[in-house]
Amino acid sequence: MDYKKTDFKSTYFDLFELTEGIYAAMAKKDSGTSVSTGFFDLGNYLIIFDTNIYPGAARDLYKAAKQLYDKDPIFIINSHHHSDHYMGNCLFPDTIPIISTPITLKAIKEEATNQLKHYQETAEVEIKKRKEMLQEENPEWTKREINNDLEFYKYIVDPTFKIRYPNFLINDELIIKGGKKTVHLIPFGVGHTNSDIVAYFPNEKICFMGDLLFANLEDDWAPDKKGTFNAVNPPKLYDILKSLMEKDIEIYIPGHGELNNTKEALQMNMDFIKKYYL
Repeated sequence: MDYKKTDFKSTYFDLFELTEGIYAAMAKKDSGTSVSTGFFDLGNYLIIFDTNIYPGAARDLYKAAKQLYDKDPIFIINSHHHSDHYMGNCLFPDTIPIISTPITLKAIKEEATNQLKHYQETAEVEIKKRKEMLQEENPEWTKREINNDLEFYKYIVDPTFKIRYPNFLINDELIIKGGKKTVHLIPFGVGHTNSDIVAYFPNEKICFMGDLLFANLEDDWAPDKKGTFNAVNPPKLYDILKSLMEKDIEIYIPGHGELNNTKEALQMNMDFIKKYYL
C-alpha cells in the first residue's frame, strides 16, 4: 500500500497519510516517546486513536487533526491501559467521549493512581537531573528528548493536571459507519494486556494494532535475557495475531516502531513468541 509523509511539523512524531482520511502519527526516534498514535476522518466523524504520554505529542495530534478537518473529534480510543497510550487524554476537551473496554477502565483506575503518585514524587529530582543534562554532552540522550521529558514532569505536577478515564465502554465489536469510511473497533481479551482494542478498516485494509504489534522485537527481550517481552499471556497473544493474520489487511500500524508493517511484521511477532514462549 502506498502512503506518504505529510508536511506537519512535530518534535514528537512524523505524520503519515495512509489513505484519504486515515493518518498514522509515528514516533520520532529522538523524541523520547516511542508510541504510535493516529486519527481518522470517517466523513462526518473524526476519531483519535491513543493519546500518547507526552503532553506535547497529544497537543500536536489534536492540532494536526483540527488543521486537516476543522472539527473536534467525536471519539477518542484508548487501545489499552498502559499510561504511554492514555496519559494525553486530558489535553482533549472533556466533551469528547473516550472509548475503551470495561477491563481497560478498571486497570487504568487501579494502576493510574500509584503511577501518577510515583511520577509526581520523583518529578522534582527528575526535573533537576534533566536540567543538568542540558548543560553537558550526553551521547545517550538528545536535547529534544531531554526537553520533552522536562515538559512531561512539569505537566505531571501542574495543579490542573488530571487523568481522564474512558467513559464509553464496549465489550463487543463496535462498528462506526461514517459518510465516507467505516471502522470496526474490535476488543480482544488476554494477550498483550487483559484487554486491547484494534481499529480495523476492512475496505481500506488497514488495522491500528496498539501494542498487540511491535515493529521490532529483539532477542534481548527474551525471558532469559536482560529484558522481558511485555505481554501478560504470550500464547493468547499468538492466537490473536494469527486471527488478524487471516484477515484481508495490507498494513498494520504497530504501537511502537516504524511504519512498514505488513503480514511479515505479524509473522515476526508470532515467530518471537513461538521461539521463546510456546
